[in-house]
Amino acid sequence: MASLFVSFKNLIFRDVKDENESNKPAIILRLASGGMMGYFLLMAAGVFPSGSLKILAFAVPCFLLYGAVFYCTYHERVKAAAYGLNLLTVLWVIISLYQFGWDLGVQHFLFVLILIDFFLPYWSLRAKLFYVAAMCALRIAMFYYCTLHEPLIHTPMNIGYYYQIVNTISIYAIIASYGCLVSSNFLEMEKKLMETNKKLRHQAGTDPLTQLMNRLCMIQYASSHLSGSHEKGVSVAIGDIDHFKKFNDTYGHECGDAVLKTLAELFQKIMQPYGAVARWGGEEFLFLFTESNGDEAYIILSKLRDEIKKLEVRYATMHLKVTMTFGLVEIDRTRTFDDNIREADELLYMGKEGGRDRIIY
Repeated sequence: MASLFVSFKNLIFRDVKDENESNKPAIILRLASGGMMGYFLLMAAGVFPSGSLKILAFAVPCFLLYGAVFYCTYHERVKAAAYGLNLLTVLWVIISLYQFGWDLGVQHFLFVLILIDFFLPYWSLRAKLFYVAAMCALRIAMFYYCTLHEPLIHTPMNIGYYYQIVNTISIYAIIASYGCLVSSNFLEMEKKLMETNKKLRHQAGTDPLTQLMNRLCMIQYASSHLSGSHEKGVSVAIGDIDHFKKFNDTYGHECGDAVLKTLAELFQKIMQPYGAVARWGGEEFLFLFTESNGDEAYIILSKLRDEIKKLEVRYATMHLKVTMTFGLVEIDRTRTFDDNIREADELLYMGKEGGRDRIIY
């Protein structure tokens, strides 16, 4: 049974031959025409034991015609299949109402037809709304006709009940299949959209070289953290790579990039429990300690500085040594974030003037 279901699913969802066309319309039409084939197969099976050859003579040709619609979806005739499905459905509903009357409930298939057409891309919205109005008018006209005229063929009560049950099951099954298809497509699109937005947000807030936060993202991050209460305090530091220009001038910009990326990996590892780090510009980095006062941040920065001095940046066949200078302040809430950064930058400048490879706090 499972293998049969898989085979049926693969048949329905098989791609179209035209590379420029989506397979969604073909799938919609296959579900509709395949569902109608199943419907008429049930009708034929139900009335055959009773010997009602008139209903059987009506069901078999309809089964074959819907089979032709189903077949067209695999041979680059999807649009023709859409027209064929609409024409065939309208015709058999009219003929069925004319012959067997209103009580069998076949008129409800017009609702399914409208639902199908709204998922197909071949007609404009205006055309679809006009089609809805036409189907509404047709249903009203057929209702009044069936009210005023007796059916040509009176079906036995047991066949009438069977007809109603099969109609109801078929209509609900087709609607449910479309609901599953549309909802799965919608959820898939929603998921892809969320993933795309997440990637775009990440790209917009990430330095492409180091994969650290960029300046804009850090400002937003800091703003969200500074708006809350912090019993231990918040500190900020700016660090600058000592003699960074030498790496670029001596070994080339690729060497400078290797230094930046290697240091960024270390920063992420050390800073992860304490806050965040961003590439502030060029060879400058900003460190935000979200739950550390100045003294605690100084201890963390000292550890980071020692790890930097131990670090070897591998570039080509060389093992390069790096040092950094830092300016650190505990954030004063009475001043703006920019003012606190400006103070840290001034301390950094003092460290550069005083010999580099140090923390000024």
